Amino acid sequence: MIVFAVCVFGYVSYQKLALTLMPDISYPTLTVRTEYPGTAPQEVETQVSQRLEQQLAIIQKLNNITSISKADQSDIILEFAWGANMNEATQSIREKLDRVRLPRGAKRPLILRYDPTLDPIMRIGLTGPYPLDQLRLYGEEIVQRELEGEEGLAAVKVIGGLEEEYHVSLYEDKLVSLNLDIQQVNTRLAQNNVNLPGGRLYEGRVRYSIRTLNEFKSIEEIGSIVIARKNGVNVLLSDIGEIEKSHKDIEIQTMVNGRESVEIEIYKEADANIVKVAQMVRDRIFGLPNQREYVAKKAAAATEEEAAQRRSDRSRARPTAQELSDRRRQTAEKIREERTMTDYIEYNLPESSSLEVLTDQSVFIKQSISEVKGNAIVGGVIAVFVIFLFLRNVGHTAIIGITIPVSIVATFAPMQLADVSLNIISLGGLALGVGMLVDNSIVVLESIFRCREEGDSFVDSTVRGVSEVGGAVVSSTLTTIAVFFPIV
Repeated sequence: MIVFAVCVFGYVSYQKLALTLMPDISYPTLTVRTEYPGTAPQEVETQVSQRLEQQLAIIQKLNNITSISKADQSDIILEFAWGANMNEATQSIREKLDRVRLPRGAKRPLILRYDPTLDPIMRIGLTGPYPLDQLRLYGEEIVQRELEGEEGLAAVKVIGGLEEEYHVSLYEDKLVSLNLDIQQVNTRLAQNNVNLPGGRLYEGRVRYSIRTLNEFKSIEEIGSIVIARKNGVNVLLSDIGEIEKSHKDIEIQTMVNGRESVEIEIYKEADANIVKVAQMVRDRIFGLPNQREYVAKKAAAATEEEAAQRRSDRSRARPTAQELSDRRRQTAEKIREERTMTDYIEYNLPESSSLEVLTDQSVFIKQSISEVKGNAIVGGVIAVFVIFLFLRNVGHTAIIGITIPVSIVATFAPMQLADVSLNIISLGGLALGVGMLVDNSIVVLESIFRCREEGDSFVDSTVRGVSEVGGAVVSSTLTTIAVFFPIV
């Protein structure tokens, strides 16, 4: 019963274990990045990098400091000792940075912390026979908006495509003739395109929040801005330039199967499990199996239902009130069912557009862990077979064969309590433990078997056999632990 209870707790814990490729590792490296626009590398080094290095070099537990100075930017890489508290280190860096006086024009230093888990766990391509600005709008309004509220997701970013922008092209000859310059135009545009808080207004017990709402909503509003007043006449922006709807310069171009597309990047929360989050995203985008099956059947049966309905309408007499009521109820139930079964993103996309998973970290993780699991099972079977060849005893082999899976399942419970995930490192540790378990089992069983041959009873042979080799078994196990403990 004890062994059975251990197996039950172990199996339940196994269902709850997180699945990752590698254990969580906090890299003890920080980067201090400072931008200094319009400067050469030599100036960045002398005026920014060296000043920051002098202050940051005295931080505790700092192993190495390296600076990279290039045009417009300074990067100082700080490498700390393993085990250093990075939150305390970040706070110390902020305190040191506050003491540094940087030249005018240099921006505030940023503290960057590299974390492999900050990479997107999934990349999804959105394609369709639409302009790139519409595709980007679909990505933002349909895909991004639907996914952002899901549990476990930190951010959903849309990249590529065309971002809407309004361009103002000024006529140089008219600017010169009216004695105007571009800076005046920029100032007037900035002053007239605002959305700012204006304080509070109290009226009795009621408090109103006042805002200045004056953002541009159309090309006509932009063109009607008064840039200046010459000879008693207002000079409008449309008089000295042309306003047109366009897009920002393309910095990122994404292609799916040779077609320009929009890419959606999925980022998980720090403590979320990659495999579960990726599966949730797939279900939300492409639907659950029963939802996909419902949509497929609906599409196949749509034509037949319409034809049958037309035949029924022609042959049926005028419906009674009860029949109308039943029909309305059935229609309402069908609508509710359809809303439930079609509530996924791909179904709600415009016609002929599609989503395709480009990269998914969870696929590689599941394949890798599955490979390790398969190897462990095959290794256990081979170990039992080899033990039987040498021991030539079915009972002893059966004991070891049962001990191996029971011990592995029992390990899942403390793993779950200690928040250890199933990854290549932890599975490798389990495999190592199985090897030691087999070695120790053979030694202990042989010792008990020898005591039985010497005439001891079942209980006495067990106690004496274990006590005689217990010290050696424990010593050999501790030796192995001592070798691998520094890795921990």
